[in-house]
Amino acid sequence: MRFTHALCSSLALLTFSFCLFAQAQSAPAVHLSNYDKVDPFIGTAGGGNTFPGATLPFGMMQWSPDTNHDAWYFYNDKQIQGFGLTHISGAGCPLYGDFAVLPMTSPLASSPGGDLAPYAADFSHDKEEAHPGYYAVTLANGIRVEITVSERAGIARFIFPAGTAARLLVNAGSSAGSFRSLDGKQPDPAFGNSIELTSAASYAGSTTAGSFCGTKSQYKLYVAGRFNKPYKDSILWSDGSIMPSAKSAQGKHTGAWLDFGNRHEILLKVGISFVSQEGALTNLNQEIPGWNFDDVHSKARRAWTTLLNRVTVEGGTPDQRKIFATGLYHSFLSPNLFSDGDGSYSGFDNQVHLLAGSKQTAQYANFSDWDIYRNTVQLQALFKPLQASDMMQSLVNDAVQSGWYPRWPAANDVTYVMGGDSAAPVIASSYAFGAHNFDTATALQYMVKAATQPGVGPHNSSERPFLEDYRKLGYVPSEKDRTSASRTLEYANDDFAIAQFAKSLGNTSAYQTLLKQSENWKSLFDPETHWIRPRLGDGAWLSGFDAERSMPKGNGSDQLGFEEGNTYQYTFMIPFDYPALFKAIGGDDQVTPRLDKFFLKLRCWGDPCFNMENEPDFVTPYAYVFAGQPWKTQEVVTRIAKETFKATPDGIPGNDDLGATSGVYVWNALGFYPAIPGVGGLVLGTPMFEKATLHLAGKRIVVISRRGAGFFVQKVTLDGMEYPNSWLPLEKLHPGTTRIEFTTGDTPNKELGRDLENRPPSFR
Repeated sequence: MRFTHALCSSLALLTFSFCLFAQAQSAPAVHLSNYDKVDPFIGTAGGGNTFPGATLPFGMMQWSPDTNHDAWYFYNDKQIQGFGLTHISGAGCPLYGDFAVLPMTSPLASSPGGDLAPYAADFSHDKEEAHPGYYAVTLANGIRVEITVSERAGIARFIFPAGTAARLLVNAGSSAGSFRSLDGKQPDPAFGNSIELTSAASYAGSTTAGSFCGTKSQYKLYVAGRFNKPYKDSILWSDGSIMPSAKSAQGKHTGAWLDFGNRHEILLKVGISFVSQEGALTNLNQEIPGWNFDDVHSKARRAWTTLLNRVTVEGGTPDQRKIFATGLYHSFLSPNLFSDGDGSYSGFDNQVHLLAGSKQTAQYANFSDWDIYRNTVQLQALFKPLQASDMMQSLVNDAVQSGWYPRWPAANDVTYVMGGDSAAPVIASSYAFGAHNFDTATALQYMVKAATQPGVGPHNSSERPFLEDYRKLGYVPSEKDRTSASRTLEYANDDFAIAQFAKSLGNTSAYQTLLKQSENWKSLFDPETHWIRPRLGDGAWLSGFDAERSMPKGNGSDQLGFEEGNTYQYTFMIPFDYPALFKAIGGDDQVTPRLDKFFLKLRCWGDPCFNMENEPDFVTPYAYVFAGQPWKTQEVVTRIAKETFKATPDGIPGNDDLGATSGVYVWNALGFYPAIPGVGGLVLGTPMFEKATLHLAGKRIVVISRRGAGFFVQKVTLDGMEYPNSWLPLEKLHPGTTRIEFTTGDTPNKELGRDLENRPPSFR
């Protein structure tokens, strides 16, 4: 998601492969733990929109510095405006950044609610440090800030220079979108916040915010803060006014300035809750009962080390290992814990629910479904199936409470961002990859409802807009929807995923109905141009269509009929039906030259070429495998890793989108990819590392090794036996140790994977 010609010669291709492999072999392996390899600053520049602060895997508390009032941390900025308690990693629009704190030494001359800029703190990166679960910086004014966290709480240590006053801003109005919405309009009038000084060493408050991507969505967060030392003086503010004698404040932008006198060190611990003020305090007291910062930090490090070290790699360059470990880290940041420690959570009906008595252990929120269904949930289900199951049950709960699955839910509200009904492949793929411990019958019930019954949900909007047309015509008509073609393709993917889920549950009727409906993409396949083409309600093709020039234009760089892309990028976004698509295009001999041209560029907007910055293209490198030329997939995925990812702050190509973009690097580096939504299997590529060991759930260990030079796969063996297929069903990853060995070379093996019986199977 984003908001803000000659073909290569064989000689050039082989030269590239040799040089790339030589570079990969030049550096000796350094055996660091994945924890030490992770660089949380990767993605904080160049539009990656990640954050460097402290959080646990899937944690509710994500305490991180913000360099502007929209709760972003942009690496090239020179000032920090505060350290917000909540964040979301890599999204295309701002969200959260609540109740930011900022240490300072100066008096309060004017209200930060009117203008925070005078209080922003200068900093430099040479005095900054970030690791999973920990962040630290020494500001230009000499104040040292250290932050670490538990799941729903965090603790910060502020060390002030000798001889200076120790003061702190608690900004209750720091939430992203509280100043304006994305389209420049005023924020929702319901938004606001409050703060109360409950004692000389504590505060409490709440904030109502939201408007993710300019939508009507909102949430309410409660906060409880405790200091290890009492403050000596305080001034509160509300919007543009300061209130020296007040102990509480309410408004659009409120907060407190606290003066601790001549203190060298101040500790602050904060608990949060989306349920109640009492919940925030209880979460704090249960998770961080004492004041031992180092103990909390040690536990955070241990949690991340345990998870990240379930995947170890050997070989490659230091940068490759760093990018890989960081990508793995980004893959486990969201969805986020949403229920309190006692199991209570705020539902989509705006009522408080309790998990007691159910097999679900936690409720989760923040599902970037249009992004994460493509590669992220599969990884989470393989390694953390119980948590992934709770995440799927969370979506089921959301559907039961609101009547429909939410599309791109943030907190306990639906944003309806992006096309498609992407909750369906999120659930189906999670199930296919091992997340089984949720109410699958109810999950399928609401999937089928959304795919077959038009209706409206929260905010009077639909989970599947234009469903009636889609079912009647076989497509969404262009005159009704600017993104009609891409929406049709997304629905087809969704229907296929539902069909596979229904089949696995033994529901033959739903399976047959949705499998047939997934063929609707054929209604937009133009037999004259052999491209997906928008169509009007009367059946006529959209006039003025030119696939090669990506015209006519829609919105910005988008081609009319497509969301964030064009027909080149979307035509290949139906991996569940590649055999039928390739036949319609004219066969392999027509498909592969089109793909060759497509991959001449690896990053672009508005042109008919591959775009590593956007999700619809993520699977397309593996289209070659379905066309019997896996060696070209091997070349392309190696180029993608080399040319579009870097071990630098701008090292993620575009928005990371809650781990989806990072997931491309992770999967490609391992040597396979979860190409087909709702299906438990992997398309083989080429491994980056000499050896990778995966400790999956269910006492399964997968050892992937690479022998030989280059990256072109010559042969694959599975548990010592030659494996000629390009498709690996998950059931091949058996309990115990599964060994997959790739023999590679400098030249392509054009026979491997060419025969039809060795290509990925058809699922029709």
